[in-house]
Amino acid sequence: MFKYNPFKTQLIKSKIPDNGLTSAYRCGNLIDLCTGPHLPSADKIKGFKVTKNSSAYWLGNKNNDDLQRVYAIAFPKQSELDEYIKIQEELAKRDHRNIGPQQQLFNFTELSPGCALFEAHGTVIYTRLIDLMRSEYKLRGYNEVISPNIYNSELWMKSGHYFKYKENIFFIQDEGE
Repeated sequence: MFKYNPFKTQLIKSKIPDNGLTSAYRCGNLIDLCTGPHLPSADKIKGFKVTKNSSAYWLGNKNNDDLQRVYAIAFPKQSELDEYIKIQEELAKRDHRNIGPQQQLFNFTELSPGCALFEAHGTVIYTRLIDLMRSEYKLRGYNEVISPNIYNSELWMKSGHYFKYKENIFFIQDEGE
């Protein structure tokens, strides 16, 4: 069914075990690999918005084809979409990536992607938080540890950060991962 599409063929070969099953979904003339659930009809969608688009390498490999990724949301009522947009605008006002530079707490530089450069005001707050944390550790009998600066992207997928901030995450290849 998908032999004309090298992307679908590759997914089937790499993601579905031998003698395994997958599902397909039909919407008009379009038939696609998908697990669902699905709406019985697009007529149920009254509020729809494309929220973001980006370029992406097929399967995250820069040697593969460059594709277009599209993110969208849909709601059964236009009023629900309007409310969602309003909430997102309010959340954006509180986004630390905007507030930090506005308040001269920290900045980011392309020379060190994903790593904050704390400015004077931010360093004061940072060190006070560290001092508070250390006193709380001591009070409760805990020992301080220092965790790695680099993690496998699987951690960020589990936490949800990967999907929200992947355009700001610096990726490195290590032993094929």
